[in-house]
Amino acid sequence: MYRKVIVPTDGSRVAREGILEGLKLAGSLEIPAYSVYVLDIDKYEQIKGDEVRKSEKRNMKKVAEKALRWVRQRAHDLGVDITTEILIGEPYEKILENAGRDDVIYMSSHGASGIKEILLGSTTERVLKNAECTVTVVKSD
Repeated sequence: MYRKVIVPTDGSRVAREGILEGLKLAGSLEIPAYSVYVLDIDKYEQIKGDEVRKSEKRNMKKVAEKALRWVRQRAHDLGVDITTEILIGEPYEKILENAGRDDVIYMSSHGASGIKEILLGSTTERVLKNAECTVTVVKSD
């Protein structure tokens, strides 16, 4: 059926809903999970001053590490084998680069962008439009 369950995170509360559903599937199918946090640092490259840029990148990495620790703990609690990774780039592209045809992606309808689009978050929408594998979107309030 599926080779692995991909559960991307942005550290938000709503992202956790998709992660938990994806980890439950991985546990029931006895397949591994993969969680990725993608740092989109392009917007920070315009910040003047190396020290400010470096500080912001360090802060972003700490947030990513905390989010992935939460995912690893939930996977451990459910008995799911998981690999986690921090990547740099456009979130939807990096998620899809790590998804094979025989994988399934579980993600929430919205993330941490702060701006709730009418139907879906922009990363979720882009993953849905471009994925060659199954994508399950978990509706978030």
